[in-house]
Amino acid sequence: MSSGKREPGWDKQAVNGIAKRHYGSLEAMFDAHGWDKGDKTVGQIAPTLVVSTYGSIEKFVSEHPPLQVMSPRAAILSSPPNVWLTSFYGFKPETWGFLGFSNDGQRKRFIRETEPGALVVIYGHKSKAPEAQRGKVIGFQQVTHSVNQAKAYMDPLEWHQKEADADRADKWNLAVKAVRAWRIAPEDYLSIEEFAPETYSTGRAQFIGSQGMRLTSTEAKRLLDLTVIETSVFGEIPVEAAVAVAGRDLLSPSKPGPVSQSGYFCKEAEGPKSLYVLRLSGDENAYLGRDAEGKWIVKVGFSKSPLSRCASLNAALPAGAFEWEVLTSNETENLDQFASSRLAVRAETAMKDHLHQNEQSLGGEFFLADERVVRDAWNLAIGGAST
Repeated sequence: MSSGKREPGWDKQAVNGIAKRHYGSLEAMFDAHGWDKGDKTVGQIAPTLVVSTYGSIEKFVSEHPPLQVMSPRAAILSSPPNVWLTSFYGFKPETWGFLGFSNDGQRKRFIRETEPGALVVIYGHKSKAPEAQRGKVIGFQQVTHSVNQAKAYMDPLEWHQKEADADRADKWNLAVKAVRAWRIAPEDYLSIEEFAPETYSTGRAQFIGSQGMRLTSTEAKRLLDLTVIETSVFGEIPVEAAVAVAGRDLLSPSKPGPVSQSGYFCKEAEGPKSLYVLRLSGDENAYLGRDAEGKWIVKVGFSKSPLSRCASLNAALPAGAFEWEVLTSNETENLDQFASSRLAVRAETAMKDHLHQNEQSLGGEFFLADERVVRDAWNLAIGGAST
């Protein structure tokens, strides 16, 4: 920013604008930086604290470059929240990179009542979505105000499949472009009634599905408490290293610096974890190129969300006769997750040690093992580490 002549009050305007776009509000910006307003109002003391932390208003502005869309955290914490609710038949942002409407009036209303960067929470349609996702909050996406026909923001194969389906051919063709998306870990699925008790009702379901409704502040903030996995959006830079993390960790800015706008690569956050065993389904003999002698190909690990970890591994495989499936996990055994990564590592190590000693390693966390030995290793691991 130029240090030339400025209009009176420019510093407060700059601070207030950044607080709104990057953080959601002045109060949220104070919280993100750990600032104490003392006996002042946040508006009075904000410029002083900015200078104290960043050195100058100019430096603060330079470290918060203009955003094309509001940050996800700001969308959640804005008043009213820039967070909306709708239903989908499924959630595939990798091939459906948009929010679709069936008539122009609906789309214009959404654009008029939102700001670029709005978050749209998706729950599974109660009769059309995959059975395990019906009536569940399954993900959310961030959308711009860029509009086009759905075909422009959609994988060609998906487009042709939609057009060939009489039930979907003429629906959702007026698109608003999405730029980021997150899946909810299946272990954290909430019913729509539990997630949005103020906004959702059976009587509003059709309206919500066709036009969307704004969530209340309390409902929007529930996104911060869910376990989420960032995923690719069609037409955007692919997400290749996302793992399950707490929404609060993923969507919060670093302190005391500017908001991170990437969010595409992150490590799994500390917290409760599940031990898991995955099995590679398919012809083991063909996969190994030799006789597997009736044994299984398994992978041992730990994660906040074994189902999501399994899905990410399968996504990296070419279409074919092999895929990973969750054989055993804390969830399948009705066990609480381990309280920390440290305990989960201890359990994982015990499993690996037993399998190394009694079966054949296929490298790293992969083994060729007999079903009985896998069960013995699991029992040893669970018995040796407290949840």
